[in-house]
Amino acid sequence: MPDRLSPPAPAVEIDGISPADLERLFTPKDEQVQRMKHDLHAGNEWTFGIRKFDEATLGGARPGQLVTVIGKSHTGKTLLALNMVARNRGHRTLWVSPDETEIMFWGRYSAIRLEIDQKDWIGRLIREDQTAWGRASQIMHDEKNLHFESTGMTVDDLDKAMRIASVTLWGGQRPQVLVYDYLELIRGGGAGDAASVQAKIESFKQLISDWRVVGVMIHQSGRGSGNRGQAGGIDAGRYASTSESHFLIETWRRLEDTTLDEDTRAFYENEISVGLWKNKAGDGAKAEVNLTIDESGRLLEPGVTWEQMSLDA
Repeated sequence: MPDRLSPPAPAVEIDGISPADLERLFTPKDEQVQRMKHDLHAGNEWTFGIRKFDEATLGGARPGQLVTVIGKSHTGKTLLALNMVARNRGHRTLWVSPDETEIMFWGRYSAIRLEIDQKDWIGRLIREDQTAWGRASQIMHDEKNLHFESTGMTVDDLDKAMRIASVTLWGGQRPQVLVYDYLELIRGGGAGDAASVQAKIESFKQLISDWRVVGVMIHQSGRGSGNRGQAGGIDAGRYASTSESHFLIETWRRLEDTTLDEDTRAFYENEISVGLWKNKAGDGAKAEVNLTIDESGRLLEPGVTWEQMSLDA
């Protein structure tokens, strides 16, 4: 899809083939070359903001690729995705989450941007602190490349929402990143039905391929037994879109490991662990890292100073 939305070129007429089929099933080589140049252009990468992950993936995800973030409830999936979005402020991003309210999304995001205590900040917003509201509102309006919607959507709705965002927010320029939090909340079909969930992720992947955007799907894995529940690449595979994903990232908390003593678990209270388990870039290297959770919600990896975590780019 071109960088700006434009009327489609006149379709070639082939007996028994609809224009939609022709567009979906045949890509001229010249268009493929243009896609390659666009996708590989330096600066087009959607970085993960984690050195090990960016090194393993040759810079991060690129247009048309699907990133799935999976983990049990309260293991930092949404927080990780928020940090990634905050590190890619130059990318036009549409974030859809029927599981979040505007106050929670923008409250957490603005705390990350401002480097202030997230719990206290959201409390100030809830108490209608006018200074806090003014600062949060300013950040919302300053973030020209980020738009949030709390409306539950089907995959067809997502296509329409991206078209609306393109025209109303970005002067006809297409979105570059689509985030959905989380998979089972995509409308249509049975929420807990395996076949329905699989159909949703397949449709979502086709959508991001058609639009040539980076797709980020957040998925809550089964609770299961043990500290990591159903592993991202094994038991939860049918729900986690492992076969569809270009990159599969799992989050977990060492503080939930019941095999550790209480003092050791307490030591890990302000930490999440993140693993890159599927990587369809470069040589497919895997990576794992433990991230410290700052009071603001920023995630800091070992060996990276606070100054190196600037979000001003």
